[in-house]
Amino acid sequence: MKSLSVILSVVMAALASQAAGLELWIERPRPFEFVFGEVEVVIRAAPAEAIATVQLTVDGRQVALFDRPPYRIVVDVGHENEEHEFEAVARTQSGETRSAVVVTPVLQIDEVVDLRLQQLYVTVSASGRRVLNLDQEDFRILDEGKRQEIVTFERGDIPLTATLLLDCSLSMKGERLAAALEGANEFVAGMRPLDQAMVLLFSDRLLRVTEFSEDREVLSQALTEVEAAGGTSINDHLFLALHRLEAVQGRRVVVLFSDGSDVHSVLPMEGVLQTARRSQALIYWIYLKEPGEEFEIPEYTSSWRNVQANRQEFKDLRETIQDSGGRIEVVDSLEGLEEAFAGILSELREQYVLGYYPSEARHDGQWRAVRVKADRPGVDVRTRGGYFDY
Repeated sequence: MKSLSVILSVVMAALASQAAGLELWIERPRPFEFVFGEVEVVIRAAPAEAIATVQLTVDGRQVALFDRPPYRIVVDVGHENEEHEFEAVARTQSGETRSAVVVTPVLQIDEVVDLRLQQLYVTVSASGRRVLNLDQEDFRILDEGKRQEIVTFERGDIPLTATLLLDCSLSMKGERLAAALEGANEFVAGMRPLDQAMVLLFSDRLLRVTEFSEDREVLSQALTEVEAAGGTSINDHLFLALHRLEAVQGRRVVVLFSDGSDVHSVLPMEGVLQTARRSQALIYWIYLKEPGEEFEIPEYTSSWRNVQANRQEFKDLRETIQDSGGRIEVVDSLEGLEEAFAGILSELREQYVLGYYPSEARHDGQWRAVRVKADRPGVDVRTRGGYFDY
């Protein structure tokens, strides 16, 4: 018994000695770190055999009570930019305590700069064929004439959201409308997973419209049993198509089929141009011309406008399309319509996507002109003409 008492005395003395030499510290986070969201907290204590519990408190709230090592836990401190206090308290077998505190600082911000990534969908061609073998270093982006750093670069097939905007007025009656519907169906048939489309059929009024859908069967059904009726109001319905596209993200496209003779729109094309610039949608116009007809500015009067005003509307429509980064496809036969729709989809599959943060963003709402150049002789580069700097 005596020897046992001696052993117990030695052990108690050792424990007391260890308690006296207790060490406790917070290894993570460090005092100079800025912490947000989920934070790993690591506590060290020695000697381990002397410790009964380790309590962790964060910002005055107990989050953990450990009875054995490791003293490690992940804590969510939120995403506000604020100071956080981490306190660890170790209690020994004999009831003594030791504490350690780490206070992480507030991140000091002198100036907040809001940079919005600008994405450009770029088509490159030479001698009528698209050029597909360019690399990031082959491109130069000029924003208001100043070269920008390209921070994202992609090429190949990227999901799209398209509106098929078809003129179904009386001027399209018969074979013209039937061929246009078949061409639009060719576009739908070529859609891939993650692509979406909307069918919007118009004359001087909205004749039929679907929601955006990935279901090719639903879209194809909307392109059947259509009767031509009424006059033509391109401006109003192009505005509607662009407005619908504002609710979606990613690459937005309008494919317009019409003869371009707007006689009923209330909206001027100049206003639609501003909407197109804000939406940043690509606009393609498939124009089916009559045999022997030239693609030129028409001369006609309408209820709202005289000859000169209608000429200006036609010019503004062309500018809107070219400014968007799309193009005008002139087709001279009904047989060419399917190829025209399929060709636009093929072009969209073969675009480059360049992204950059404007180096001198002013957020003044002004239009900023953008040009893209390729360091390859003899190529034509097409993209949208700029953006509003909001």
